[in-house]
Amino acid sequence: MTAGSGRSGDPAPAAGSADQPTLPTPGRPEADAVQEMFAGIAGRYDLLNAILSLGADRSWRRRAARLTGVGRGAAVVDVCTGTGALAAALRRRVGPTGRVTGVDFTPAMLEEARRRVPGVAFVAGDARALPLPSASQDAATMAFGLRNIDQPVAALAELHRVVRPGCRVVVLEFTQVRLPLVRGVITWYLEHVLGRVAGLLLPRAEAYDYLAASISAFPRAEIVTGWLRAAGFRKVRVVRMTGGIVACHVARRPPAGPG
Repeated sequence: MTAGSGRSGDPAPAAGSADQPTLPTPGRPEADAVQEMFAGIAGRYDLLNAILSLGADRSWRRRAARLTGVGRGAAVVDVCTGTGALAAALRRRVGPTGRVTGVDFTPAMLEEARRRVPGVAFVAGDARALPLPSASQDAATMAFGLRNIDQPVAALAELHRVVRPGCRVVVLEFTQVRLPLVRGVITWYLEHVLGRVAGLLLPRAEAYDYLAASISAFPRAEIVTGWLRAAGFRKVRVVRMTGGIVACHVARRPPAGPG
């Protein structure tokens, strides 16, 4: 999924060529490079995700949608919505009387999302400055976007701003695996399998080199918990899935007033 990023004095990435476009820097992703990369893979993004996750990505998103706790008639925003896969799961939960807004800053991704997912309002926007009123949403989600933002606390603070007091935010992201055996398997997969499979199906397979590097560079779940608390959330918990490869970070904006 994609997101807007601020650079705040980071050094400019080295210039790429037409054959080898510049990739974002893992851990410090530059906004222009993120946008260019996702524009190049939008058409096959869902297919690659399904193949490379062995179909598990759908269940991860369904779990994230359930953890929001929303039901019929709710208003939900999915930030870094990409091609709208999580927005579609949220739409099924809120029903025809609810409202789901998907926000992304890559036009090619939004074009795919509008084509694939009816009934969702897909809008262009930066994850650090969401085009939504404060306290207007019953929940907010972000799937696989936080790694692509170089100011993660600022983006999480925006999620805090747009949800109503007492409501939940769910951030689905890869995380550092704690079990040594599983960690070894994942490292081998990222280094030796992911790029080769992507290369068979995708003209811009180098994007998945960045994916592998960004997963390795992303911090432990405990660090993300700290980011959520710094953004103003409370009752933060981590729901790990698939051997701890991914995690849903569930947090709540404190209720207004006492208690």
